[in-house]
Amino acid sequence: MSSFAAYLRLDGTEGLPHSVAGQLETAIAVGLLSHGDRLPPESELAAELGVSTGTLRQALETLRQRGAIETRRGRGGGSFVRNASKPPPETALNQLRERSADSLRDLGDACAAVVGGAAHLAAQRAAHDDVERLRRLAEHFRSAETADERRRADSRFHIEIGVVAHSVRLTQAIVHLHDELASLFWTVGGEAEHHPVTESANTALIEAIDSADADTARAVAMQDVETRVQHLIDLHLDLVVRGEP
Repeated sequence: MSSFAAYLRLDGTEGLPHSVAGQLETAIAVGLLSHGDRLPPESELAAELGVSTGTLRQALETLRQRGAIETRRGRGGGSFVRNASKPPPETALNQLRERSADSLRDLGDACAAVVGGAAHLAAQRAAHDDVERLRRLAEHFRSAETADERRRADSRFHIEIGVVAHSVRLTQAIVHLHDELASLFWTVGGEAEHHPVTESANTALIEAIDSADADTARAVAMQDVETRVQHLIDLHLDLVVRGEP
């Protein structure tokens, strides 16, 4: 399978074109696909995703309409990833205000359990090359210049924890849970004050994995998620109290 298709969740109940388009958008959002990347040929990608070429073509047309990909003709042509426009922060704030604190806490519990479990396994299974790959991804996060770049780099780092844990199912779960959490967090106020906090958490997590300290790796990963979720809950409650749209 291609480097991203293995970590998307598609089954018999999600074979509709709009669901396939949503899965590919998730791959872009979490950094499994980057701006300028060329998608595999349609027949190959359809086989990897387990859908018909007709379904895939409809999904790709949806992504073209949304500006997420562009298709070029002729030699060197194909479908290429674009950085689709994101909703303004005001839209994300409205979404955060309309969510309940319980739903945010539930998202955090699921994300912390999955990422923490993957970190625990990663510390037991990581090879030297795995740790070096995590260090490179952490550096990508540190050097990211925009909130969107930061969100992608952050998700990509955490997805790699599942990869290092050698668990496809955990990695698939991280892709979807972390995408939902990071999309909120880096859009509605995680930018300035939490950037250095995340850098420190990434460093601590890498060192725990490198030292094969599974318990510390799990604790660091879970604490990082819990800190983010508490920030979102506090912001949600503030928005509700102030009655801001």
